[in-house]
Amino acid sequence: MTVLALDAHGGDQGLDVSVPAALSALKTDEELSIILVGDGNKMERLLADVPVGSRERIAIQQADAVIAMDAKPADVLRRGKGSSMWRAFELVTEGKADACISGGSTTAMMVLGVKLIGTLPGIQRPALMAYVPSIKGRTGLLDLGANLNVSARQLVQFAVMGSVTASVVEGVERPGVGLLNVGHEHSKGHKLVREAHAMLKALPLNYLGFIEGHDIFNGKVDVAVCDGFAGNLILKASEGLAGMMIKDLKASLIETWLSRLGAFLAAPALRRLLARRDPSSHNGAPLLGLKGVAVKSHGGADCKGMTCAILEAGREARKQVPKKIEASLHKYHLETT
Repeated sequence: MTVLALDAHGGDQGLDVSVPAALSALKTDEELSIILVGDGNKMERLLADVPVGSRERIAIQQADAVIAMDAKPADVLRRGKGSSMWRAFELVTEGKADACISGGSTTAMMVLGVKLIGTLPGIQRPALMAYVPSIKGRTGLLDLGANLNVSARQLVQFAVMGSVTASVVEGVERPGVGLLNVGHEHSKGHKLVREAHAMLKALPLNYLGFIEGHDIFNGKVDVAVCDGFAGNLILKASEGLAGMMIKDLKASLIETWLSRLGAFLAAPALRRLLARRDPSSHNGAPLLGLKGVAVKSHGGADCKGMTCAILEAGREARKQVPKKIEASLHKYHLETT
């Protein structure tokens, strides 16, 4: 069994999403066992009618507090102990869980990940990585907001971690890695990205050079690297654009009787398209660079989205991603930087 610790109160909807999502994940993956961390009495009531087969794979860990979404790092360290997120991370540190998942504060996850689990040798800052749809399937994007200000060396570390994750978890052979910039030319961009570009060219990665924003979605690379400020803007903007286009498409398809007929005939293809582009299907961003597996779920995720995050944590744990990243850092002589 792969054991996961789920911060049941993390996210905007708390137990209303986390408990059903845990049950859905257990149904999808029979090799999972989940520890729900939070208010034990409330969770026991929600699990009262769960079939015995699934209930045997669910444990409850009591936690009496919840870390606020806007909590500052100092507040997390001073008052976070005993919270559902803190305890979920502790279970990984204690070896009682193989990975943890939370839809709570990104800042809090960064702080607790570094404090309780610790970073790999050579990693200065962990980075969040998620996948966005592309013409060829999907593209890994990191960082997504954990690090708003980065150094050139940290961008290089992100590239190595992203490449390893795409290879190990997604099965991509020699993932193509690109560094986000305002142009493809070597002279473009500020000093920081040009320094990272020079460092990446010296590593035995499949580094394809600078990319622009549209290259993320046209399938030019398997992994796109940037700072957390740009990554978060790209992710949220793409989600917003997808939502707008879907609403616009639905409105256009019911404008006239002819368009409604066309929509009826195209319904199977449209459903497949919407399923591939549904942001919930891509939810679950691992916090790479830690000695253990921690996965961030979107705070507003629904049951489907949270289920995807839980399943992603199971995959990351089974593939032993932290160990594979550590091996690559040693291979590229980055563990002592």
